Amino acid sequence: MVMRVVVIRVKILETNQQVELDVKSTTVRELLLRLGLTLSEHIVFKNGEVITEDDIVEDNSEVVVFTVKSGG
Repeated sequence: MVMRVVVIRVKILETNQQVELDVKSTTVRELLLRLGLTLSEHIVFKNGEVITEDDIVEDNSEVVVFTVKSGG
């Protein structure tokens, strides 16, 4: 039996950082928590689509985290 490594790859645009998480699936909320990021300051894309905090991110998904900034 061959064991397959399960990894979610995440790109954080603000820092141009790429992170690999050794999980099969997770919610966006849990993903951001693991990365030390806040829901209120980040938007998450999965395979090019914006997803919400309760959506599931699974193995082989292309995940990008975008930091939201505002000024005035």
